[in-house]
Amino acid sequence: MGTNTFNPHLLSPYLSVLGISGAVALLVATGLVLWYYRDSRVQSFNWYLRNWRLKQISAVACLFFVAMAASSWVILDAWGWVYLLVAFKIGTWWVRRTISQRA
Repeated sequence: MGTNTFNPHLLSPYLSVLGISGAVALLVATGLVLWYYRDSRVQSFNWYLRNWRLKQISAVACLFFVAMAASSWVILDAWGWVYLLVAFKIGTWWVRRTISQRA
C-alpha cells in the first residue's frame, strides 16, 4: 500500500491569492459605497444608509480576515498574524462606530 502525504504548503499560493483578491474586493465595495453616497448631508436618510452599508462591509471584512487568519494558521503560514491584526483593527473600528452612534 502506498501512502499519500498531503503537503499543506501547496495551498499557500492559493490562499495568498484569495486573501489579496478578497481584500481588494472589500476595498472596492467600500469605495463604491463612499462614491454612491458622496453627496449625502449629515443626518439625512442617505447618510444613515451609508453608515449602515459601511458597518455591514466592515462586519463582513472582519469575518473574512478572521477566517483567513485561521486558515493561514492551519498551514502554519506567517500571514495569519497579519490577517488577525487587520481583523482586530476592523472589529474595533466597527465597535467604536456602533457605540458612538448609540450614545
